[in-house]
Parts: sequence; C-alpha cells; structure tokens
Amino acid sequence: MRFVAFSDTHDNVKAIRDLIDEIKNEKAEFFIHAGDVISPFALKEFSGIERLYLTFGNNDGDRIKLLEIALKNNWIAGEVIVVEGVAVYHGTSPEILDVLLAKYGIVVSGHTHRAEVRKDRSSLLINPGEASGYLTGKRTYAIYEDGDVSIMEF
Repeated sequence: MRFVAFSDTHDNVKAIRDLIDEIKNEKAEFFIHAGDVISPFALKEFSGIERLYLTFGNNDGDRIKLLEIALKNNWIAGEVIVVEGVAVYHGTSPEILDVLLAKYGIVVSGHTHRAEVRKDRSSLLINPGEASGYLTGKRTYAIYEDGDVSIMEF
C-alpha cells in the first residue's frame, strides 16, 4: 500500500498549489488530509486529486460546506475516518490515539504542525507536519509505502 498524507494547510493557497505540484505524479493509491483545511475556497484547490480522504480539524470553519465540496468530488470526509485500514484523526488526545492504534495499527494525525513518525512493534503513528509552513517554517508531507514512511519537505 502506498499513500500520501498531509495536514494543516490553513488556507495557504500558495502552499496548497505547491503541494499539489509536488505530489501530482506520486503513484499513490490515495491521499489523506489530516485536518485544518480551514475554508471551502482552500479545499476547492484540491479538486484535481482523486481518492482524497479528509478529516476535520479544530480550525475548520464551515464544515457543512466542506462536506458538500468533498461529496461533490467523491471524497470521504469526517471527524475520524478509516481508509484501507488506516485511521485518520486530526487531534492529539492520547486516549483516542491509543484506541485507534490498537484497533487499526496505522494512524495519521495532524494538529501539532510537527512532522513525526512513531513506530513500535504493532503500531505506526504518522504526523506529516504542516503543509502551510506557518508555525515551523517547514512545509512537509509524508509518503507511506509498505510500512516505511518518508517525511518530505517542499
């Protein structure tokens, strides 16, 4: 399995366009946005991506409109979603992460804006960092392929 994960785009349209240019040729089975798109105009920037799975973040505004755009593009969106056995959750609650890791083994999360890969014998937590670059000054995403994770800077 191969997928691309990103998070915390925070309405940074320039960063979103750069991210799309970066990942458009990736041979990914699907793409994950782990929350904080923020507004509908920013989500529309992803319209060329097929098989996008989106979890809502704590800063996402008009969730009804975000969901409407997702459905129009045949994407899946929600608070916590599962795709191909991978759970996606924007938050950092240790209790929720523990439950998701125990049940699914692989979890993609966002919120902290810090890229992180935490692996133990039975689970893998991937935080792709922030695509916006607002807090860390780094714009990052993650590529998962058959158990290996690469954090990419763009």
